[in-house]
This record gives sequence, structure tokens and C-alpha cells, in this order.
Amino acid sequence: MAKPVFTSKDATQLLVYAEQIFLKMTENADLFANPVPNLATLEMSLNAYREAYAEAIFRDKRAVILKAQQGEKLQDVIRRLSHYVEGVAGGDEAIIVAAGFRPSRSSHVSLGRTPKPENLRIEHIQVGSGKIRLRVNSWRPARLYQYEYRKKGMETWEYLMHTKSTLELGHLDMLEQYEFRVSYIGSDVMLNYSDIVTAWVI
Repeated sequence: MAKPVFTSKDATQLLVYAEQIFLKMTENADLFANPVPNLATLEMSLNAYREAYAEAIFRDKRAVILKAQQGEKLQDVIRRLSHYVEGVAGGDEAIIVAAGFRPSRSSHVSLGRTPKPENLRIEHIQVGSGKIRLRVNSWRPARLYQYEYRKKGMETWEYLMHTKSTLELGHLDMLEQYEFRVSYIGSDVMLNYSDIVTAWVI
């Protein structure tokens, strides 16, 4: 049964991993209602480690020691969070990945970096319905597909996580131009987006 991995190989990986966990658990708060420790504790520890990490770049001995101390504290927060996520997930790798953690093992062969999705295409389901169908080439090791969209000219992306390479998207504003992109979510929790596709909603 898969479990969340809470260890990191080095200081840089710890920083990246902690940031990823904080981002994904914040985005998917509906899946993780009452995390222990809470996300405010993770954010505080992450900020303290980020500052110590930046100070230690100059190789000041005291700064390096402080970075190590803050790193141990952050690692402890991640370890305790992993136990919470393990309880929520119950071995479900998709939920573990949604929390930003790496699963301890996978039924898929590890392929390293998640590939860039190819051939994202848009279909109008019915003129006047305001619905769009998104299709992308499937990737067998993908546990989830993260579809993102926004009105053209906007900065913030909205997103939906889905288990399939096809998604029907509704409730879009008619006669507006939207941008769409997608990323596979596999054993590598870092997102790798497709090219952006633009389409009018009609």
C-alpha cells in the first residue's frame, strides 16, 4: 500500500518539496479538511527555513547551523503531515499526490520527469450551451490530469483535477475567449504543462 514519502535528499530538495506540499494542500483543501499540523504551521516553518536557506548561501558558519536547525524543524512538520495524509488517503496514490507528497511506491514504472502533454484540443459540445470538451493524449502512468483555464488576459488560472484524458467543462461565459492548458500528475509531483490553447465559448 502506498504511503506519503516525507524524506528529502538534500536542502534544496527539502525546500522545493515543502513548497509543493504547501501549494497542493492549499489548492486541495476540500480533500484535507483538518490537517495535523495545520497549514499555518507548515507555512511558518517553511518561511523560516526559506530565510535560513538564503542566509546560508554566503557560507557563514552560524547561518549554516541555523539552516540545519530550521531544516530539521521543517522535516518534522512534513513527517507529521505525512501521517495525516496517509490516514486520509488510505493507500490511494491519487490523494497522496493531490497533497503534494510522493507515494512510497507505484504500480507504474518510474519514468522520471512528467512529460509535457501533447495535442490538447478543444471541442464545442453544443452551440449556445457554453460547454467545452477538452481532450489530450493520454499518458498511461498518469494518476490524474490537471486541467486549467482562464479568460484571455487574466492572470489567475482556475483548475480541475480529473482521472481521464477527456473533460467536459461548463459554466463558461458565452462569447468570451478562454485559454486552456493541462498537466499530467504522475510520480513526479511537479507540473509540466501543455502548450496553451485558445478558444471562444459559443
